[in-house]
Amino acid sequence: MIPTIAILTDFGTNDTYAGVMKAVILKIQPDAQIIDLTHAIPRGDIRAGAFELWRVAAYLPPGCIILGVVDPGVGTERQPIALDLGDVKAVGPDNGLFSYLLFEHQIQGVARLEAPEFRLLAASGTFHGRDIFAPAAAHLACGRELQDLGPSLSGIKKLAAPELSVHPDGSISGEIIHRDHFGNLVTSIGRLSEASGRIKLKDWTGGGVTHELGFGSSRVILADGTRLSLARTFSDVPVGQALAYTGSVGLLEIAVNQGDASQMLGLTIGDTVLLNDGEG
Repeated sequence: MIPTIAILTDFGTNDTYAGVMKAVILKIQPDAQIIDLTHAIPRGDIRAGAFELWRVAAYLPPGCIILGVVDPGVGTERQPIALDLGDVKAVGPDNGLFSYLLFEHQIQGVARLEAPEFRLLAASGTFHGRDIFAPAAAHLACGRELQDLGPSLSGIKKLAAPELSVHPDGSISGEIIHRDHFGNLVTSIGRLSEASGRIKLKDWTGGGVTHELGFGSSRVILADGTRLSLARTFSDVPVGQALAYTGSVGLLEIAVNQGDASQMLGLTIGDTVLLNDGEG
């Protein structure tokens, strides 16, 4: 099997930071296949990185090694780790970046990256992506085990799960957790599926929340009181009009057909969103 390493960072592409990490990997494991998931995570935004890793994890090939570097605490006491999640492994800082992966994966093992033979000599205090994480990912791709890289740890740091609650009146509350390149806004309400005119909610955060409501009668209520009906795709509404819909990973999303929902609706990360059955 060809080893695959999937990289996510906040490095951008103007500098050589991402490129030199790939160079380090290929120097150690020249057969590695590298996937650039993104290098455009907002600077230091650990939660955004955690969400994007959750969003893509199900599509990674078996045995893939995730190399995640969103590391505003580089050089501090936060621990460098490698994580075994069964069908994938992950390498990066223990700062919550991998915590959303635990919504759907069980930890099989965690190692602190300490063994000097599996990192670059004289590791810098500011570029662990190149000096510690990339070498560790490459050595895992060569067949090394977690225990080769350093001592075992009992767990990892976890971010708080996004808001997702079902209230006594049957309404579902969540929050905006992501703005994509198009200005579409992803909420924490989901995963949603539709069948026979009903919407079923299955909690994606591992909290066990389930619920069901009507598709045609349901409304999305924004923080300013704006109400949106549910649609199935962008063209269900006229150009320039806002809509709510179930996105490609099953989470409720808000968009403007051929527009930027974030700008046009004045919404931002953390804003409350409510989904209910009827005008409510």
